[in-house]
Amino acid sequence: MSNYLAFDIGGTEIKYGLLTESGDILEKGAFPTVRNNGEVILQDILAKISLFPSLRGVALSAPGFVNNETGFIEVGGAIKDFDGFNIKNYMEEMTKLPVTVENDVNCVALAEKWKGKAKEHENFLCMTVGTGVGGAVFINDRLYRGVSFGAGEFGYMITHGVERGPALKNTLSWNGSITGLRERYASRKGLQAADLTGLDIFQAYEAQDPIALEEVERFYDSLAIGLHNLYFLFNPSKILLGGAVSVREELIPELRRRVESLNGYIKEDCIDACQLNNDAGMIGALYHHHQTYAQQGRRD
Repeated sequence: MSNYLAFDIGGTEIKYGLLTESGDILEKGAFPTVRNNGEVILQDILAKISLFPSLRGVALSAPGFVNNETGFIEVGGAIKDFDGFNIKNYMEEMTKLPVTVENDVNCVALAEKWKGKAKEHENFLCMTVGTGVGGAVFINDRLYRGVSFGAGEFGYMITHGVERGPALKNTLSWNGSITGLRERYASRKGLQAADLTGLDIFQAYEAQDPIALEEVERFYDSLAIGLHNLYFLFNPSKILLGGAVSVREELIPELRRRVESLNGYIKEDCIDACQLNNDAGMIGALYHHHQTYAQQGRRD
């Protein structure tokens, strides 16, 4: 019993990995997220755990406002069925294993702090761009979670004017996410967003499709505005970008250029891509698992 199973629960898929104590990945895979059925998600995770009979613990990365101490998810984010649910208690009861849970982007930040580009930084931010826009904040070498574990939810930032009622379409998550990009492009083209991928739209952008040009420009500009605001709010030494879109080679240069056009004070190398890519959530979940048991003065 020397290995751990880590899960990164995302809005599109759930990644899992068998990790050593030091965070090396021995085996990994993924399966689709059934977003509208939390019970199916839990059963899919339990089924995967059952395939690994000798584990020291289970580490979860989950979206939303997560109480990392109790395992209670106040707001489930992309998984609405997790609202008001204690996933730690449930999983420990079902598996009889030590289980920990932390917010998904906090896990990315923890991974980068442990093994990535943030190892030498005490004040840094992580932003993930994919189904939505998430974030994490490190201040004075400590992860800042906020009063109700909602710190770092950068996607709620209003970036486009003020309207009454739900501000969804004013937020960074709508204007700077792949989901919002797909929805806007599909609506204007008379298509179904479900039939499009982010890659489809970026390819249309590169082919000079007029609507794709407008919507991708809006996407980039929205992220640049968000990064500009976050820099002057926190004054970090590094802002790391992760999530599905971060694999696009042009993303970082494009955002650096746009942030530079907003304010020349921000150093170019302050904005960078995460190092650990799609493995960050799992690695960070394990790091949080270790931290949790170290703080309790016991081994997992």
